[in-house]
Amino acid sequence: MISKNTILIVEDCKENIDGLRAILDDEYQVLVAINGAGAINLLKNTKPDLILLDIGLPDMDGFDVLERIRKIKGCKSIPIIFITGETDTYVEEYGLSKGAEDYIRKPYVPSILTVKTRNCIERKMYRDSLEKLVGQRTKELTNSREMIIMGMSLLAERRDNGTGKHIQRIMRYTEILVNQIAKTHPNLLSPKQREEIIVYSTLHDIGKVGIPDSILLKNGKLDEEEFEVIKTHTTIGAEVLFSTARLYEENKEYLKTAIEIAESHHEKYDGTGYPNHLKGEEIPIAARIVALPDVYDALTSRREYKEAYLHEMARDIIVNGDGRTMPTHFDPIVLETFLQVEEEFRSLSDHTEDE
Repeated sequence: MISKNTILIVEDCKENIDGLRAILDDEYQVLVAINGAGAINLLKNTKPDLILLDIGLPDMDGFDVLERIRKIKGCKSIPIIFITGETDTYVEEYGLSKGAEDYIRKPYVPSILTVKTRNCIERKMYRDSLEKLVGQRTKELTNSREMIIMGMSLLAERRDNGTGKHIQRIMRYTEILVNQIAKTHPNLLSPKQREEIIVYSTLHDIGKVGIPDSILLKNGKLDEEEFEVIKTHTTIGAEVLFSTARLYEENKEYLKTAIEIAESHHEKYDGTGYPNHLKGEEIPIAARIVALPDVYDALTSRREYKEAYLHEMARDIIVNGDGRTMPTHFDPIVLETFLQVEEEFRSLSDHTEDE
């Protein structure tokens, strides 16, 4: 059985209600509210496909009702047709400027009422269908983008003899920090920034694809000259991502956050980092956040020249310093947040050891 579209009539005159029902009942499911307050209350739980709204209601005029309806969640796109006995064109112009879809004048002409009602609902159905299609397409593109990002990240990780666990941990540590920052400092990051920082954190070491194997895969500590070469993975990563972003001319901001992370995740809050010796808030917020998970994971992971530190040791180094890593290297907000969620870091590091 095909369900009928729903129309809400907001009208206080019983005779007018009965007249509208006689015209609409066969084709539509008809709901009725006899005043503005009743309509607003009904719309909190029911979302009709069309509202026929009388301008002259007993508790508030139709213009006020329209404005209040638009503020109800899920009601912004419901088409509204004013029904009125007014013949003043100014009233009609004012209603249309407020967002009404159309006008129907009393006394009702059944054929005009039927056509305008059907046209309005068909336009809404088309818009809803288009929005759904766009939403599905956007989700598909987002999924594709994230798969490409993960593939690029794994490419860099594989060159470093990695298993993919490192980038998974970095993304998860970053997600923990970002979610906590959203709670304690809600104005620091927009929802879009939060999502991008988490997803693009996996690309922090993408520049390692440009580092020679003799250095990247060296069994042991690097000498000073080799370390200078390793440091170039930041600028190489930024250049790779910038070149990729240029292919998307329709979105100039595409990969901006990823570029900032790749280039600046080794910058330090006190200005002693690389490649550009940025200091404090000169460092992009995305890079300041990812920097701590990167250091924490390096400390808690086994390397050819060191064993993996337990959480307590890694925490102590980050909070108190050991000469090479110092608390002044981190954004104070990020460091404070790390201490608030350190048990989540500990749990994650315990359960995602390298294979």
